Amino acid sequence: MEDDLLTKKEKTKMSTISGIANIALSALNTYAAAISVTSTNIANSETTGYTRRQAVIEASGTGGVDVTEVKRIYDSFATNQLLSANTDLGKWEAEQETISSVEGVFSDTEDYGLSSAMSDFWDAWNDVANDASDSTARSVLASAADTLANTFNSMSSDLSNIQNDIDNRVVETLNSINELTAQIADTNQKISKAAAAGTDTNTLKDTLDSLVLELSELVDINTSADSAGQVSIQLADGKILVEGTKTWSLSTTTNSTTGLQDITWVSESGSETVITDDITSGKLGGYLEVRDELIPSYREQLDELAASIIDHINALQTSGYDLNGDAGVSFFTGGSAADMAVNSAITDDPSLIAAAATANGVPDDGSNATASAELQNSLLFNSSTATYSDYYAALVSKVGATVDSINTYYSSQSDTVELYQNQRDSVSSVSLDEETTKLLLYQSAYSASAKVMSYLDEMLQTLIEM
Repeated sequence: MEDDLLTKKEKTKMSTISGIANIALSALNTYAAAISVTSTNIANSETTGYTRRQAVIEASGTGGVDVTEVKRIYDSFATNQLLSANTDLGKWEAEQETISSVEGVFSDTEDYGLSSAMSDFWDAWNDVANDASDSTARSVLASAADTLANTFNSMSSDLSNIQNDIDNRVVETLNSINELTAQIADTNQKISKAAAAGTDTNTLKDTLDSLVLELSELVDINTSADSAGQVSIQLADGKILVEGTKTWSLSTTTNSTTGLQDITWVSESGSETVITDDITSGKLGGYLEVRDELIPSYREQLDELAASIIDHINALQTSGYDLNGDAGVSFFTGGSAADMAVNSAITDDPSLIAAAATANGVPDDGSNATASAELQNSLLFNSSTATYSDYYAALVSKVGATVDSINTYYSSQSDTVELYQNQRDSVSSVSLDEETTKLLLYQSAYSASAKVMSYLDEMLQTLIEM
């Protein structure tokens, strides 16, 4: 009986030691996992796009502890705010990057630019008016008119070249968007596979967040995530770009009116829908606004200025008489800044300039030239309130004000993005102080569990030797 009783006591002790050992072992494994998570956080404290992890430790059913999950510390609201702000920043960045070239077109100096060319043109008319028979004055006028026309031509061409450059950037941006959506869909697939296999998806989710943030800079999007962490993406107008592992691409088609590229959304069947007007933000929206709204507006006003000079000078010239006593011919050809040119007949023979108001006034009458010179001060624009110089000065001022406005918006939006970035990072980024404190605690807990295991081992050896 005594032997049987001792055996039962020994069995109880062995069972107790085994239970404690299991608890200690689970603690060892748990805190080893927690140490690994914390060490990973510390190692990635400077890694862009890294979201800190947290080991969730809970009591197990056997009295021990387990790491039930390793979760990302993530603020979805701050992230969505950042995405929206980043989209707006992309727009202002694209506009800032292109509008400076437009401003350069309208840059005037004392001796160069449209203001100078117009001033020289009107002065040359005055010189002809003062001595209508002077061949030198006529030649100077023809040369000044040619310079004026070339200046208009050059400005119009420069604006057209800027538009074409932006058009190329639009295509490049579309290619980047399509590449990013393909990468997002691929990452979605990897997340799905990892989740099904029970392996860690946090690094993939970090990658996904970085890709979506990069995409938000290029075009205005709406995002949503499913329970597995896969992201779906739509354009602002609701057209789908990514859904799970499927993607819809953007393409272009040449606009028959402008010759520039319209943006199209390609459906599953391959049909294309023009969505240019629906894209208003992101870099793509910024490029489109400068290309399709700002530059056309400036070109229209430049054309109006050139056409007015052409029409009014031609009207006076064809009503006057040249140095030969013949009726005047049109001084300019063309009807816009792009195609304005001096009549080649006048370039070849400045005597054809109709300086006289009547045939009988030739060669000394310069009254028609005087009328041409006086156009400089005529109130021909803005409901008869502005001269040529006033109109052009207002245009230059308008361009400058737009540039200043874009620079201001860009600076302000940069601050906004930084604010939301900081808000997100305050939750998601790694604090070395906090992680070091956790590491010390986990290491202490691990060491304590290891000591328990060591004591249990000694006890077990004692029992075996009894």
